Amino acid sequence: MNFFLLDTNAVIHLSRKEAFHHEKIKAKMLEKALQVDVMICISIMSLYELEYGVAHTDNEQIVSESRRIIESIKKDKEITIFSLTEEGAKIFGEIKEQYRKEKGIGKKALQKHNIDLIIAATAIKAGATLVSQDNKDKIFEILKSVRDDFEWEDWTL
Repeated sequence: MNFFLLDTNAVIHLSRKEAFHHEKIKAKMLEKALQVDVMICISIMSLYELEYGVAHTDNEQIVSESRRIIESIKKDKEITIFSLTEEGAKIFGEIKEQYRKEKGIGKKALQKHNIDLIIAATAIKAGATLVSQDNKDKIFEILKSVRDDFEWEDWTL
């Protein structure tokens, strides 16, 4: 089985027709869905980020759209939601330290990447390929270079 774990940005682009990368991600998703041995997944952290987006905005259209996305994810039997696990926490600690060493950055600068690293750890633990175009500070390229068990794809290219 091939697992693809969609990062929050991929979920948003897939769910919003007006999103800049909607068509590219939708086409890739359909291509993957036609394969028999593919499972599409998300991390529970993506639901956390979507819920924050709802709480953070006063834009009723975004609130309504985000609520629709959240509810459709919860009801969709084709999308598996991965929870956080003790093993994932261990992987998170390892990859956060590996990333810190590679970038040569301090704790404060590293904190902004916690959610990305938690989602990456979830992908590693599940043996899934992370799907994200959000490669701030080359975080996923660095993880891929230091971890043989990390796979990442950008479906917007």
